[in-house]
Amino acid sequence: MKIVYISDSAIPSSSPNSVHVMKMCQAFAVAGHQVTLIGKNTTACFQNVQDIHAFYAVQRNFDLTIQPRKPFKGSGAWYNLSMAWRVLGLNADLVYTRSITAAFFRLLYNLPVVFEVHEPFEGKGTRLRRMFAFIVRHRKLQKLVVISAALKRYYQDNFGLPASAIHVAHDGADPFPAGAPALQDAGFSVGYVGSLYPGKGMEILVPLAQASTAVHFHVVGGSKQQIQAIHDRVGALPNLTFHGFQTQQALPGFIRSFDVLIAPYTDQVIVSEKRGANNLALWMSPLKLFEYMSAGKPIITSSLAVIREVVQHEETALLCDPASLAEWQAAIARLQHDAGLRQKLGAQALREFTDHYTWEQRAVEILNAIQKA
Repeated sequence: MKIVYISDSAIPSSSPNSVHVMKMCQAFAVAGHQVTLIGKNTTACFQNVQDIHAFYAVQRNFDLTIQPRKPFKGSGAWYNLSMAWRVLGLNADLVYTRSITAAFFRLLYNLPVVFEVHEPFEGKGTRLRRMFAFIVRHRKLQKLVVISAALKRYYQDNFGLPASAIHVAHDGADPFPAGAPALQDAGFSVGYVGSLYPGKGMEILVPLAQASTAVHFHVVGGSKQQIQAIHDRVGALPNLTFHGFQTQQALPGFIRSFDVLIAPYTDQVIVSEKRGANNLALWMSPLKLFEYMSAGKPIITSSLAVIREVVQHEETALLCDPASLAEWQAAIARLQHDAGLRQKLGAQALREFTDHYTWEQRAVEILNAIQKA
């Protein structure tokens, strides 16, 4: 089957959504399909990447088209407007997209499409709300794919969609690669891998580092400006090290270095400064959680409803109240002094990942759900 995946992601960039679409295209191709990914080139893209597939640590098993050839101010808006003609004449058996503009124009021309969404469109302005309402009620929408059961319930409750119209596909990860640790840390280390947007973890992790001075905390991710802002606010902490943004190729070495992996989400996760930005803590399916599980390492994360869809307290992770610093301290102390618990949690998380959450499994399950529609 020929699949065209139309992305709304800037590629190549540090954005998690660009990782998601590159990994999914690889997975569709591994499943035996001919895949082309269309992505956008903006001034946010890294301009010195010679091999985009290698940058994302994916196989060269799918074609990649980035438009426009050179970025310019407003090229992201141009890319979206170009969907008015780009979605026509695609040589594909299946068109799959995370772009609301691409989905809208496909259906406006009465052409079938599968639309994947990771959050509601209700807070994104009248135009996008109306576009989304048009999309989800169109008879040529083959399937609405969402990343959490909470998001499925939202669309059922607010749009009256039948359960059969929506497929839940949590995010995923690749099987963890073999290799050597990136760091040599003689002490007990706790590692965070991900962005530094509000709610993603620094509100908890920095106070944890201040309170747990016998533990070395590592943060892998974030821009130089974000890291500097934290240093300006709290000063340099001897047991808190920032490593900045790392490519997908480098991340496994860092993850392999840590004794414990932490994902300390607050109950408010906002990754956009735009007015009406959604609180993703209600709907998200974080990539880092599945990357952590694939490593077979013990995980400490937040006791949020969407997180509990994937991991269970005392079975595949230790779950903590985002508002209780004492719970996070106690969880770290337990794992620091109980190697058996570390081994049990890591092994059970790896087993759960292997059984349910690889990118390849996600791709196959989505395609099966589309074929049954």
